[in-house]
Amino acid sequence: MMDQFLSALLQIVILLDVVGLLAYFVLGALKRRRESVPAPASVAAVARPGWWQRVRQRLSFPPGSQEDLEASLHNLRRVLHSYKQGLA
Repeated sequence: MMDQFLSALLQIVILLDVVGLLAYFVLGALKRRRESVPAPASVAAVARPGWWQRVRQRLSFPPGSQEDLEASLHNLRRVLHSYKQGLA
């Protein structure tokens, strides 16, 4: 009884995986087809930076406010030394 239930459940999971894979490729092809259609001339398309570029912009220091390299290295040495002391 339990064997049949688990087999049926596995078949359903495999079927959903296959359907999801097909949907992924179909939707990807439709997206590429929509992107290839040029936008009307009246609408100016503003290029937005990608997700990774936006994250890097948020995390980067503004020009002129970067920390001193020597101070950063000193802090790194201090932290590593404290880990070394903790392991000993």
